[in-house]
Amino acid sequence: MNEFRDNLLARIEQAEEAVRRAEEQQDVYAAETHGADLANLRRLAAEHGVK
Repeated sequence: MNEFRDNLLARIEQAEEAVRRAEEQQDVYAAETHGADLANLRRLAAEHGVK
């Protein structure tokens, strides 16, 4: 489970960074796309008790 947790947390961090970059570049489409990915990753984390 540690590998799953670590991978999921790394993916969340990457998605958060992607959202920040897209927002800085004022790329609304990319920000929304990465934001949706981030929301899905956070939902998955919550379902598995990953914090």
